[in-house]
Order: sequence, then structure tokens, then C-alpha cells
Amino acid sequence: MTNLNKLAALALTGMVALGSVAAPALAADGSKKFDGDFYITQLRYDGINAIAADEVTSSVFRATVIAADGHQVFEFFDRDSLQQVKQ
Repeated sequence: MTNLNKLAALALTGMVALGSVAAPALAADGSKKFDGDFYITQLRYDGINAIAADEVTSSVFRATVIAADGHQVFEFFDRDSLQQVKQ
């Protein structure tokens, strides 16, 4: 093995090691991030054809939904109950 190959292998090993240490540290900051995929899955389970979800406030999120006629519409939902918020 040449010196260049050894150096490349060492650098790769270091990057992998640092990546596995840094990821848990970033996730352990205590912040609650909005998980749009979770809400899309929950809405689809309830029969709503959601394709995107975005945080609006700490208690309401907006979902992009494919309506029965094929158009995309925005609908607002409560984050805890997943009940549609009427405007």
C-alpha cells in the first residue's frame, strides 16, 4: 500500500468517526423540529391525499392536498388532533 493510499484510508476513517460523533450531538440539542413527513403519513392514514406539510404556528400546520378534482389546495390542521382548522 502506498503512502497516498494509506493517507486516503486514514482520512476516510477520520471522517466516518467524526460523522458518527457529530450526528448525536446535533440531535441532542433539545429542539423540536417540525417533521412534515410524519404529518403527511398521518393525514394519508386518515384518507387525506396530502403531498406536503409545513409548520404555520406551534399548534397548526398547513398541508398541500390533492383534492378530488385533482387540484392542489392548502388545508390547515391542528398538530395534536389532526382535525382540520376551519377559516
